[in-house]
Amino acid sequence: MSEKASSASPLRQERRPPPSSRTRRAIVWSLILVAALIVAFGAKPVYHWLKARRAEQFATAGDTLAQAGKWDDAAQKYRAALQLDPLGYRGLEGGARLATLLGHPEAVDLWEQVYKLPQCTTADRQEYGELLVKLDRLNVAQRIIERLLKSDPDTRTLDLASRYSHKMGDSAKAIEFARLAVKRSPKDDTARFQLADLLAQMTDLAQRAEARKLLWELAGTDGIYKRPAIEALARAPELSGDERNRVLEALDTLSPPNITDALLASDLRIQLHPEDADRIYDETIARWIRGEIADSIQLARWLNVHQQPERVLALFSVERALKNNKLFLTRLDALGILQRWNEIDELLTRSDLSFDPSVVESFRARTAQERNATLDAELHWSHAVALAAGDPFKLRFVANFAEHSHATAAALKAFEQLARFPEHAAFAYHGIQRQSQQTGEVSAQLAAAEKISALAPDDPDAAAQLAYLNLLLETDVEANLAMAKKLAEKYPNRLSFRVTAALG
Repeated sequence: MSEKASSASPLRQERRPPPSSRTRRAIVWSLILVAALIVAFGAKPVYHWLKARRAEQFATAGDTLAQAGKWDDAAQKYRAALQLDPLGYRGLEGGARLATLLGHPEAVDLWEQVYKLPQCTTADRQEYGELLVKLDRLNVAQRIIERLLKSDPDTRTLDLASRYSHKMGDSAKAIEFARLAVKRSPKDDTARFQLADLLAQMTDLAQRAEARKLLWELAGTDGIYKRPAIEALARAPELSGDERNRVLEALDTLSPPNITDALLASDLRIQLHPEDADRIYDETIARWIRGEIADSIQLARWLNVHQQPERVLALFSVERALKNNKLFLTRLDALGILQRWNEIDELLTRSDLSFDPSVVESFRARTAQERNATLDAELHWSHAVALAAGDPFKLRFVANFAEHSHATAAALKAFEQLARFPEHAAFAYHGIQRQSQQTGEVSAQLAAAEKISALAPDDPDAAAQLAYLNLLLETDVEANLAMAKKLAEKYPNRLSFRVTAALG
């Protein structure tokens, strides 16, 4: 009996009383709290994941609509994607490409956000860089292009570097990059056309001959550069009579016809048959007088270039011209050619004129200048520069207009203001150099040449001009003479380089 009791006692010791209702409730509430915490901490990431997933779906739909040419619908999808996920790669990248395609100003901001993301691709950087170069945002473009060039650069990157160098005024570097692009992809028509375009702008006859050779090759293809190549050949100054006829035949084969090709063809016909110029003018006008407004503007500009102002004035009425500033400018140009300054002054006082004030002041300055009202002209030029001071593109207009009007002091002032904008500095310093040549101020020319050389250290033209001016001023003669001789040896076909070397 005692043994049974003793053997049962451990069993009784192992038993525990059931938990009370209070304990059970505590356990249940603890489990609920744990579950709530799990849900609380997990819900936010899940919610963000769902939003990002939905945003990506909107972006994908936007891509599909963009490919179908449904721009507005695509923009709405990208907008919805960015509302859900403002930093989502797909929405930003798709929106940036669409904005670039449509020329919308927000494209730069969108690409900047894409550029900051880890998903940013080489193609994204290239498209961003191309847009920046196109918009003359060259300082930002430089940073992107340098990054692209550090890795093994493809043809598109080399082409971009060439365009950037050209915009910066470094022609030698631009051609160097263009040659590398063609070497990497010999059958790439884009690279070949870029090289031809650069070479055609050079003063060296051998380089221009090389450009024509490339253009004839492209003109014989059926690619997208067939028309641009034929048009470039039509503008080439060294064409023989046979080549002009070949280009004329090529222009006639292009379809659909457009006014650019028609005007180029008319130019060639006038060159071949100058005695028939009046007939060619009238035939060209008759063919395009009822075209779109853009055609009328181009036709009027062409006639003004050919000193046919009376024909321009007969093309359209003043009332029609006032509806489009570019068309109105062609009328003012025609009146200027005819020296009808009183009529220009009357037009500039019209209340329905929609020109920017800096443009109006520039024309008033030119009118006063032609009337020999020197003080009035100076006052209007000063107003024009002041009104344009905060806008580099307005300054470019005023500077160019003053230069063409032979208002050297005003042009210098506008170019000096423009030089304060880094992305327009090269253009401005070239302008300052030209105007300083007009005034004979060698020291001002030298200062501009130093700036140009600093902006484009590999440009032989900039180096040669700097050496030339230093030699004229007898500054550091030995070093500058050595540079001049080095350039003359490297570019034996450049007469100006040989002249500089002979100064020593």
